[in-house]
Amino acid sequence: MTVQVATCSAAQLFSECLHPESSSSANAIVTSGDETITGALTIPEYQRPYCWQDKQLDGLLQDIASHTQRSAELPYYLGSLILHKEDGKLNIIDGQQRITTLALMGCLLDSDPSTIGGLVYEHPNSQQQIKHNLQWLRDRLDRVRNWIDFNKLQFTLVITQSEDDAYRFFETQNSGGVRLGGPDIIKAHHLRAIENRTLQPQFARQWEAMGKLDSTVSALLKGRFWQSVKPRELPSHNQKQLIRDCIVDELAQSTGDGDDIAYGRIRRQIGLAGDVSQQADQQGYEVRQPLNAGINSIRYLTYFQALHQRYWESPELPHLEGYQQFVEWLKKRKGCDYVAKLYEACLLLYISQFGESQLEQAAKKLFRVVYSRRVSNQKSVRENSIPAFIRDQPVLDWIAASYTPEQCFEFLDAFELKVDPSNLDKNSVKRRFVEAVCEQFGLNLDADQYEKVFASALDQKIKGVQG
Repeated sequence: MTVQVATCSAAQLFSECLHPESSSSANAIVTSGDETITGALTIPEYQRPYCWQDKQLDGLLQDIASHTQRSAELPYYLGSLILHKEDGKLNIIDGQQRITTLALMGCLLDSDPSTIGGLVYEHPNSQQQIKHNLQWLRDRLDRVRNWIDFNKLQFTLVITQSEDDAYRFFETQNSGGVRLGGPDIIKAHHLRAIENRTLQPQFARQWEAMGKLDSTVSALLKGRFWQSVKPRELPSHNQKQLIRDCIVDELAQSTGDGDDIAYGRIRRQIGLAGDVSQQADQQGYEVRQPLNAGINSIRYLTYFQALHQRYWESPELPHLEGYQQFVEWLKKRKGCDYVAKLYEACLLLYISQFGESQLEQAAKKLFRVVYSRRVSNQKSVRENSIPAFIRDQPVLDWIAASYTPEQCFEFLDAFELKVDPSNLDKNSVKRRFVEAVCEQFGLNLDADQYEKVFASALDQKIKGVQG
């Protein structure tokens, strides 16, 4: 794969710098290999229409304004543009939405807005959206004039010599057609929000050290969205664009401005003489706490990533041998992916409130409630059945509302476990799950007892289990 890389400003991109006759200009766009980039920016016919709407326009303006207010001397980075060079043209493979939006702003700021950066839009949907967005920006012209300086908007250009290479490069940084994953976007948001620029490299390294955040962020979203006081719907896992939007909104755009604050429960022991002693079961953050942009959110995610790794992903807990053995067994269960994701959210919420206090007992009591879907359903556990279950049995709220593990256990023990007899009489995923549970908890049951005895036998074991 032959790839050329260059950095340029939006001003360069929309000027004559890409024309062959301007190759000797001091303002030319030059790659790291000292090659001058030339060619006409073009949108291939097969590209999707221009579709940015008010929300995306407003978000871009706000981000640029916020960055400019904090560090007017530094450029605002707009990401990479992937271009395929062909017959004197630079086909835009990735970046059409951003380029078109900036071109519209340029039309309003230029005294002769006769073209949109030389780009041609033939799709009716693109033309309609351009008209709408041009008017939207015109109505906010003061914001555009105050905050948009094309000389301080910066891109990375990635230019390939073949279309296949362009899309191969595109796919290496995309998932399901989404240009950047949610965690990648919130990373940029929070690093930019750190006012002390000398600290940015330190927190950038801290972020990179966290590794892949998808599972942790998924659990945190469930913990924050699935609550009775402020219930919010989470998109399906395969709706990647909507999931990304939820991550960006919840963990970036909806964060406030302020210090690094961690909320948590504190127990105050009051003596006969009125003397007070205090103790906290955990020293980190709570799942549902409000967040501030920058260091606060970075440390919040670092904390929960560490919890997820330590207590679920790769537990090495010799002092909690029973807990470790149980979760390692649990992760091997087949056909339980959706309930396992809910279980992860419950586990993070519990540990963020109570630390390791009675953790083995909590893990098994949570299992009894959350994994009940595996036996109460007729066959498989569908993804959309999990939020429905949470509405009827708000297990996350039971944890969040409890002041002590014992109070939480009262909620969990009050849950009624039911078994649907369907598919228990044959070699099914459901039957194999029941058999595995019987073996794990020492339930000496025959297959013909599963329907009537399994629930009561498991209840007896788990409700009285000691951690």
